[in-house]
Amino acid sequence: MVSAVYIPIGIPTSRNNTLGIDHAQVRAAKYPGAPPTSAQRIVDCRATADGDSIDRAVCILSVMTDRPNAHDALLGATSELTYAGGITGTGVDAIAARAGVTKRTLYQHFGSKDRLVAEALSDRSRRALLSLEANARRRSEETGDLVILALFDVIENALRTKTKAGCAFINASLEINRPGHRVHEAALAHLRAREGLVHQLLVEAGVKDTDLAAQVVLLVDGAYAVGGSRRDPAAARHAKAAVAALLAARLDS
Repeated sequence: MVSAVYIPIGIPTSRNNTLGIDHAQVRAAKYPGAPPTSAQRIVDCRATADGDSIDRAVCILSVMTDRPNAHDALLGATSELTYAGGITGTGVDAIAARAGVTKRTLYQHFGSKDRLVAEALSDRSRRALLSLEANARRRSEETGDLVILALFDVIENALRTKTKAGCAFINASLEINRPGHRVHEAALAHLRAREGLVHQLLVEAGVKDTDLAAQVVLLVDGAYAVGGSRRDPAAARHAKAAVAALLAARLDS
């Protein structure tokens, strides 16, 4: 769906007058392929005034479409392609093509591939953390399990569907395993934030043992790593059973 404001540009006719908006019958041209990504677009139109039919142009302001803008399209394309094919195996040509923009636009927005990949990871991280927590809480309400245990149901489901290759952030941190590299640091930032979520859910369950929390974090990461590398979603179920045993021992003591 496209919503736009059409403003006719002054169009002199053979009688040297200028068309006003009430005199113009504007017909937006159809653009095949990708929708406009800029705030302005010049399109052809046909205007009629005093019996003279002439072709001129109008400027569309505030173009809004259901497709993302160039910046967001590049982030989405980068996230998708680097997850499927690896970071070093994915070139900027492929990213630009998937996003429907030129390489020049890519570099205008991000400056370098490293920065683009790092920002794509950060963008993915925000959405992933929100989804992980919300789905775990929803699953907990459905099953009656503690939220920390329901978290593993969510991981198992993800490994069956959208993250069959495992955790994008573990994968990225291993592929670009250079401390201080912006991609490596972006991946680690997510892993630390996920660790914080695990600590939070354990506190909510009445557990404040830092050693136990470290073990649960290891099992979360392990579920993603084993489930992704072996394409075995059941790894999350086995990790859940281990966490349930740890919690039972801790809460009964």
